[in-house]
Amino acid sequence: MNQFRVGFSADFCDQQGQPVFPDLGLSLLEGIPRVSHEFVAEYRDEYSPHQLADYDVVISLKPKVTAQSLHGVSRLCAIGRCGVGYDNIDLEACTEQGIAVFITPAGVVRPVAESIVLFVLALSHNLLRKDRLVRRGLWAESARPLGREPRQRIFGTIGLGNIASEAIRLLRAFDIGRFLAFDPYITPDRAVQHGVEAVSLEELLRLSDYVLVNCPLTPQTRGLLGKPQFALMKPDAMLINTARGPIVDESALIEALQTGRIGGAALDVFEKEPLSPDSPLATMENVILTSHSIAWTEELFRDMGRIDCQGALAIYRGEAPDHVVNPRVLSHPAFLQKLAGYKAAFSAKGDAQ
Repeated sequence: MNQFRVGFSADFCDQQGQPVFPDLGLSLLEGIPRVSHEFVAEYRDEYSPHQLADYDVVISLKPKVTAQSLHGVSRLCAIGRCGVGYDNIDLEACTEQGIAVFITPAGVVRPVAESIVLFVLALSHNLLRKDRLVRRGLWAESARPLGREPRQRIFGTIGLGNIASEAIRLLRAFDIGRFLAFDPYITPDRAVQHGVEAVSLEELLRLSDYVLVNCPLTPQTRGLLGKPQFALMKPDAMLINTARGPIVDESALIEALQTGRIGGAALDVFEKEPLSPDSPLATMENVILTSHSIAWTEELFRDMGRIDCQGALAIYRGEAPDHVVNPRVLSHPAFLQKLAGYKAAFSAKGDAQ
């Protein structure tokens, strides 16, 4: 083994093949003996086997990794997902072929939590509606839609992971009335630690003025919020989804917004992306739409990139990376054989740093 090759998905680059983001942590890979990195030449929604076959680690943004993507791919040892979601990766197929999948939780917590606060304030103060009216010369009209403050309101989060916990910490500055959480996996101690009341989903929806979606997309959470759930919500309640689109039944949400069943929504994610320009959501004054990128900042990609590059270097040293989301792979013979090969090829010769 003469070279340790790291590939970055093509969507880190523009159409001219130049990196879109100023810092992806590439400096961590530079100067390491026999480590090379490059961007995959062609963007595809789903990787083809030839795009993955010649890399030891692939650091990926949006493309899907399916069982077909991995057909005949034997060299690949790990996939570093930029972000915390991994519903676009077939974990079972990766495990079967001895490929670890790792994520970058520390890189996304603060920017996503800040985005949730941004959505809360923008919805509360009718920011986009006022902006549109002023741009149309309707100065007096822009002053008429009164906003409301988050102060003393009830906030409910579906999921109480790191992002939700950070969002709650930031929102406390606005003198929130109560924080509720529905999360079957949280312990009473964790709820107390964050000053949150653990409740059922139904109770959360009935009581909350703001419903924050902060859970992963799983078979259990797909379609979690549909027509029966929207029927429970307050008519002026606001829904904020920065997690995954399919957690919410989009047609039921559209109906709830059109009929005034709920007051508004801020959506960074959708059932199908990109969102169709013909979607009824695009014409609604009480909805804020962003392109699954509201949290994209220079710091986000710097931190995620560095975590992914550190994970790649762990593989290079013959070690398992942190934050592996298919832990069964850690005892898989093919994965262990690959790690042993890297350790023999690089660490034994003083290459690994």
